[in-house]
Amino acid sequence: MRFEQLRYLEAALRTGSFRQAAKELDISQPTITNQVQRLEEDLGVVLVVRGAKGVRPTYAAERILPHVVAAVQAEHLMREEASAIGGLKLGTVRLGTVPAGSQTILPGVVKRLLSDFPNVRFEVEEGPSRMVSRGVLSGHFDVGLVTRLAGIDLIPAEQALLHHVDLISGRLVLAVPENHRLASKDGFEAADLEGEPLIFPAETSILRTAFEQLLDGIEARIVYATNNAEASQNMVRAGVGICMANTLLSSTVSGNGVALVPLPFEWAHARISAIVRNDEARTSAVQAFLGLLRESAKNF
Repeated sequence: MRFEQLRYLEAALRTGSFRQAAKELDISQPTITNQVQRLEEDLGVVLVVRGAKGVRPTYAAERILPHVVAAVQAEHLMREEASAIGGLKLGTVRLGTVPAGSQTILPGVVKRLLSDFPNVRFEVEEGPSRMVSRGVLSGHFDVGLVTRLAGIDLIPAEQALLHHVDLISGRLVLAVPENHRLASKDGFEAADLEGEPLIFPAETSILRTAFEQLLDGIEARIVYATNNAEASQNMVRAGVGICMANTLLSSTVSGNGVALVPLPFEWAHARISAIVRNDEARTSAVQAFLGLLRESAKNF
């Protein structure tokens, strides 16, 4: 059994395809297929079921997959630490982030990271907070940037497995057309949204969870759903309906047909936080990245 065989198996099961895994690892498909077969022979169990739609894990693979992931991560750490003995010469930071991270703290941090450590490889994927959190927990990301709201956990049972570093703060607001009755009303109550046309965010967004909490016990009239915050603002501007927005996003601005109504709830205070897995050794590149995040947050 060799480390590369474990890497091939992990990639094949994660992507559900030998072809996709081979493309990701920059090797030929016959190579990855052959090496997984050799691993099966070595372990004496069948690990993947091949079908028209790709590959899926057997019961045996599901049982050993946590150990495979741990071994792949251990190899990753060992190689990077060996290269960093004489200084941070090589390394990879695999980051998952919400869009608000890319619009606020990340530009300066990434520029500084690549300037100070030009040989560090930086990989990033954007998505909602739940996707980022699960990517960190699975080991797909080394670090995540998520939006957190007071008292609201997207995946409560898994929060204890994550370490959070709060970085910058904003708040949630309602975006309404400028001529809407709520734009000039003093005070806001959830009942004010009864019967109002609403523009909803993605199911995996923490904004979706917050919106659903706000509408608890209220008949919701959802007229449009989109993953794009800027598209939501355009819908409000056109008079389609009302949406919830995060002031940490550059698209959340008043004027030009849109008014922002603050939400007077404790959970409406939003934070961008870095997350990493608890009790896990981190490479020098990841440690340097976390340090730059903390330093940059002091200037916001």
